[in-house]
Amino acid sequence: LTSIAAGCRVSATARRSVAGARNRPMSFIETVFPVIGVVLSNALYFAPASGVAAVVRSGLLGNFNPLPQAIMVLSTIAWAMYGLSVPNAYLFAANAPGVLASIVYYVSTLPLIPREAHAQRWNVQAIVVGGVAFELALWGGIIFSGCTAETRSYYLGLYGSALCVILFASPLSTAALVLATGDSTSIYAPLTLAQCVNCGTWTVYGFAIGDVWVWGPNLVGTLLGLVQVGLKTAFPSRGKQAADPAAKHLFRDEGFVPVRPHLSDNDEI
Repeated sequence: LTSIAAGCRVSATARRSVAGARNRPMSFIETVFPVIGVVLSNALYFAPASGVAAVVRSGLLGNFNPLPQAIMVLSTIAWAMYGLSVPNAYLFAANAPGVLASIVYYVSTLPLIPREAHAQRWNVQAIVVGGVAFELALWGGIIFSGCTAETRSYYLGLYGSALCVILFASPLSTAALVLATGDSTSIYAPLTLAQCVNCGTWTVYGFAIGDVWVWGPNLVGTLLGLVQVGLKTAFPSRGKQAADPAAKHLFRDEGFVPVRPHLSDNDEI
């Protein structure tokens, strides 16, 4: 509470970055790009749906990385709250459906983490439980400290931006596996492509409205997405688990169990 109360003296520059350019006429970018961004954001959040459905049907997690889904739960909630605080209906509409989708992904894939991968299961659970606890503490501190609306948005934007960067970087948690095996199956292509296009759109919109919490994390997300595209291009997916000893060793180190899901070619993840 003390640190948040002290933050009520946020500089005028920081407040302007939250408030944006509300008092001037809206440009083409400010009116069209956020609409496109809403569509792309929801495409981003629903991109893993087919992959999640495939592993649920197979009953095996395989190479599917559940970590981004856990972080997505926290990130979408944080950005929906920031959209309400600013207020910005575009930001809220871009994230509210993602809250529901990410929760479905989380509860669907968590039971599929094998018992042998107890460390991974614990990490995924701890991220969601710990993250929700932190969000409750943050919201409570902001409300009861008596901060202004601008300062409230500042802190919510700061927190949402941090989660956004972590979410966009989370697929790279298996980068060591990709480099060691030459197989990028663990990087989900539809999600990566949606991330690049979506983040690029919100970066342009963020610059247009002068909101650093919009363009900042999305610029980073664009760059991280391009890194994933580079890995996907350099190391194409083989469509099955790598069988060499190095791959098995890395899977166990990362908490994954190298099992191959029984999927059809059309359901490859």
